[in-house]
Amino acid sequence: MTSRFFLFPVLVVSIGLGVCLITGCLPAPDKATLEKTESAPATVNPDELREIVELTLDRNLRLRGLAQNRNAAWQVIHGAVAYGDKLLMEVEGESVLALPYLFQGGELAGWELREGDLIPQTGRKGIRVSVEEGSYTGQGHVDQFLGYLSQVNVPLNTKIMVGGNEHTVEDWARQAQRDICQNPYQEYSWTLIALTNYFPTETQWEGTDGKQWTLEPFVEREANQDLTRSACGGMHRLMGLAHSVRYREKQGGRFEGGWLKAKQVVESSIAKAKAFQNSDGSFSTRYTDRPGNSADLSNCIGATGHTLEFLAYALPAEELKAPWMEKAVLRLCEMLHSAEPADLECGGGYHALAGLRLFADRRFPKTP
Repeated sequence: MTSRFFLFPVLVVSIGLGVCLITGCLPAPDKATLEKTESAPATVNPDELREIVELTLDRNLRLRGLAQNRNAAWQVIHGAVAYGDKLLMEVEGESVLALPYLFQGGELAGWELREGDLIPQTGRKGIRVSVEEGSYTGQGHVDQFLGYLSQVNVPLNTKIMVGGNEHTVEDWARQAQRDICQNPYQEYSWTLIALTNYFPTETQWEGTDGKQWTLEPFVEREANQDLTRSACGGMHRLMGLAHSVRYREKQGGRFEGGWLKAKQVVESSIAKAKAFQNSDGSFSTRYTDRPGNSADLSNCIGATGHTLEFLAYALPAEELKAPWMEKAVLRLCEMLHSAEPADLECGGGYHALAGLRLFADRRFPKTP
């Protein structure tokens, strides 16, 4: 298995910038919209910006394909970060919704869940997932899959089949909550994302070691790590810290100790991402370490996408309207459009699309 994701493996006929698949045609965007995407100005009006972002998300969902016999859980769960329950996957020649397929017991390389402990709080057995460090097949970090599912609001009562037995996402999250104190890698980024999303009002619980725990010591450990030596320029670590800061704000608690350190790291990283932004709107390929750019389009998409995902979550809603952020979004859409014929690195590509989705959700919230 590789970490890449592909164009759908069907005959494609290109007509100008429109693409028609033998199995069905994409709705062709109007010429003016495509021209905006190819060479977008520094700023556009909100309606145009929303249209460009939605077009980019829609086209990449439809044009790039995942398949059960070619891809693995690592790629599929990354896809879910961008598209949630809309993500499609080809299984035995048919297009199916990827997450329901997995949750209902579908087979996929790297999707290896097993029953965990009896959870005293619920009287139910938990779910554990092994870590395959450095893997592009299975889970590469502790609670990586769960953290990503929580980012797209997969409900706690969602049913999951494990070993022929019915479980729920809550069983998985409760096991992660109890196991956080036993993490052998002492990397808590995705666990913090999962727990702050799924249990936003819980402040204390019993760990598998029998002790009472809170999130603060794990937040503080993450805040003290070297971002430049962390996965993807530290952007996943920053996502965990940003979720922790928002969790603390919702609690109305004081920012001191580990909470204060986390807030300082998040605010400092936002300032650095802005300061190191390239003149074309893309973010530095050296992330928050120093300015940087690259001739490798996939590398630029990955760096800008990961950084945008963090910023789209961490920034105040009003700051998403700032010209520097809109310029970054437009440049990312432009790069993704330029990369349509290419095989992109899956992690960077899907995190870029996740960043656009999160930006759109917060910048253009849908009214109930």
